[in-house]
Amino acid sequence: MHSFMGGGLFCAIVGNILLVVSTATDYWMQYRLSGSFANQGLWRYCMSGKCYMQTDSIALFKVATYWNATRAFMILSAMSCFAGIIAGILSFAHFSAFERFNRSFAAGIMFFVSTLFVLLAMAIYTGVTVNFLGKRFGDWRFSWSYILGWVALLMTFFAGIFYMCAYRMHECRRVVDPR
Repeated sequence: MHSFMGGGLFCAIVGNILLVVSTATDYWMQYRLSGSFANQGLWRYCMSGKCYMQTDSIALFKVATYWNATRAFMILSAMSCFAGIIAGILSFAHFSAFERFNRSFAAGIMFFVSTLFVLLAMAIYTGVTVNFLGKRFGDWRFSWSYILGWVALLMTFFAGIFYMCAYRMHECRRVVDPR
């Protein structure tokens, strides 16, 4: 049981770090604009060594909306992953006051919620980028911040799996050996 929780905690911590790095960095997409390379993230875009804030304009209202949705889901994902990490750490301690509340189950649920949020963020960004921005910029590609988001999705998903396995092992032991 503790090995599942340890593996889940490792995946969750790595996943949370990847979520924060992915959300904060400016390399979700790279493209060529006017002969020079440019890149953009959720918060800024950079051209010729200078970075500028993503601004909301009337012409790009759809794009600004999807940036906001992607940002919100990435932040919610990182927050629910962090809450799962706290619950996961607390699941190592056995307090008699919380006999009916299983913290490993709660941690697993929080990691699955985090996975759902990052999946929504990545799906929104992918859909709008391919259908709108990809047509606007001819020579473009997804970059490493975007890839870190997908890796974070896998890490939070496996953290949830590990904690659910730990919960099932605990429940099986409780049924076999009731106290």
